[in-house]
Amino acid sequence: MRKTQHAAIAALTLAALALAGCTAAPAEPDDAEDAEPVDLTMTVWTADEAIIGTFQDLADEFREDHPELGELTIETIPFAEYDAQLSIRLSGGEAPDLGWIVESATPAWVDSGALLDISSLKDDEAWNFDDIIPNLYAELEGDDGELYGYPFAGTTHPIIYNKTAFEQAGLPTPNELFDSGDWTWETLRSSAKALVDSGVVTYGFDIPQWGYTSYALFTPFLKGFGGAAYPEGTECGYTDPKSVETFEFVHGMIFEDGSYPPPGNTSSFPTGDTGMYLGAPSTLAQLADSTFEYDMAPQPEGDVDYDPFIGQASMVVFADGAAPELATELFAYFTSEHGSETLPYVAPRTSLQTEEFIASLYPQVPAEHAKEALLDTLEYANQIPYPVAFPELSTATKPALDGVWTADADVESQLAAVCDAADPILENQ
Repeated sequence: MRKTQHAAIAALTLAALALAGCTAAPAEPDDAEDAEPVDLTMTVWTADEAIIGTFQDLADEFREDHPELGELTIETIPFAEYDAQLSIRLSGGEAPDLGWIVESATPAWVDSGALLDISSLKDDEAWNFDDIIPNLYAELEGDDGELYGYPFAGTTHPIIYNKTAFEQAGLPTPNELFDSGDWTWETLRSSAKALVDSGVVTYGFDIPQWGYTSYALFTPFLKGFGGAAYPEGTECGYTDPKSVETFEFVHGMIFEDGSYPPPGNTSSFPTGDTGMYLGAPSTLAQLADSTFEYDMAPQPEGDVDYDPFIGQASMVVFADGAAPELATELFAYFTSEHGSETLPYVAPRTSLQTEEFIASLYPQVPAEHAKEALLDTLEYANQIPYPVAFPELSTATKPALDGVWTADADVESQLAAVCDAADPILENQ
């Protein structure tokens, strides 16, 4: 899902985010009973009509008790352009009222001052703040207890696998390995190679959304080996021995095993050419017409404490929107337990961490496997403290990272070049 922006756009994004908190806040509308209803706008990156329709249905419910809400306009901005376009709008004084933000840009948005502190909702019994899993909103908190959003869609990304291919190759499935305590990154690699060697698939494993560009999606590998791109969001961790080991592991899958698609090649799990992939559970929708059986398993364990990668999107209220108070009330309705169980996402609420709820979201796979992969793992998962300058770092480090993915690359030297590019940016963020 994440795509690195071009250098000019990344620089513009950072500048606009810095300016976004400097625009003058508009006055709240008159609270008089005869005041005209107030129209609100929400920005999203999905074009899924069913999801947009669900938000509109929730807004219709809210309007029954809040006639002061006029029209809710939901605007779709393509994901690759989302941060840049949104930050330009804010710096130009055209802030939406509500919107989505992705986890890798969260520190930049929080630091910008563009987001409204909605911590007053912590005292709202109907919102039930204590129901929200703490480690899932940690990066949305300020230093003094401020709260700048709600992680409405967040789950560990499972390993989705072609069960038919494993059976044809005579291999134990990821769930069978998980049940026996043998599901690790090393056994994932050996399984991927065995699938390819058997001839039943072209590739054994892929993280399609990484695609050699979106390095926030390389994090599942790093977490498996105890590495981190930017520890604490303040330093470059690519030269750490654990990070080097991670890159050498993936390099080996590509150029020694032939089990991971090399640069310039793409996999297609829905067509049956790939044995396993790591991705958001929402990608199961792409498999509606598949001709093979598939299933999901948790992310594998590594040599360190289990800390699976979370893919997360948060909902926020913008400080300079037309009516922050009304927007906050609508936000609270969208993110309440009722709103959370209505939307088609794994919710961060303890009350919804049930096998029944997850089965209603993903009926395509056995409920017990979905629970193991998507809910049980949240106990161990932690948000990543991305640097405030992550958009700029993504652009600056990509040339050096590209150099890793050649057959004869000196991986350790290339990663040193990554830190050479990153260190000045980190020092000045």
